[in-house]
Amino acid sequence: MTPFDEIERDLDWREAELAVLRLFLANEDITEREKRVLFRAAWALLYAHFEGFCKFALTVYFDALKNSGERCDNFAPKTQAFALTERLKAIRNLPPVDFISAMRGFEANVLAEPISFPEVDTESNLSPKILERLLEDADLEVKSLPLHNRSLFTLVSRRNKIAHGEREIIPEFEYYLQFEIAAKDVMNELALVIDEKLSSL
Repeated sequence: MTPFDEIERDLDWREAELAVLRLFLANEDITEREKRVLFRAAWALLYAHFEGFCKFALTVYFDALKNSGERCDNFAPKTQAFALTERLKAIRNLPPVDFISAMRGFEANVLAEPISFPEVDTESNLSPKILERLLEDADLEVKSLPLHNRSLFTLVSRRNKIAHGEREIIPEFEYYLQFEIAAKDVMNELALVIDEKLSSL
């Protein structure tokens, strides 16, 4: 199975689950109380799929880069910096003499090694700003992200209120759909840009 197959399969089950929930939300025969509960669940689930997919897709992408066996110095500086996060922290904390020694051998001993990455950290709160930073680390551009920045920020904020037990209720189907479309646009484009990037390696 290729990395894109893995990403596509993950995206498919998430979209299928959202489609089922959408049918329930559009049902005119449910009570107002049922509608309120369903919409609270929908906001939380939409965010969960947005964060879960982005984290999964980026993890598959970084794993594919690692499995390529390419040297660290063959990647963009931001990707190198992300890959070397822990190494750089360790070097910065060395005593001055050891620091100088480490810097002298940095190119030969570190940048020439096959690339490896830390875990993708969405900070359990994947705001558009955090996703933008992760995309920069990955040397990927998702052009729909700036277009949906405000919607995704609202989605994260609303999910946080629901997760913290606040009485956040937005039981309007057409309004909810705008946020689902925004999240799915970014998710689908992320899948495509990852496939395109990996195909060019």
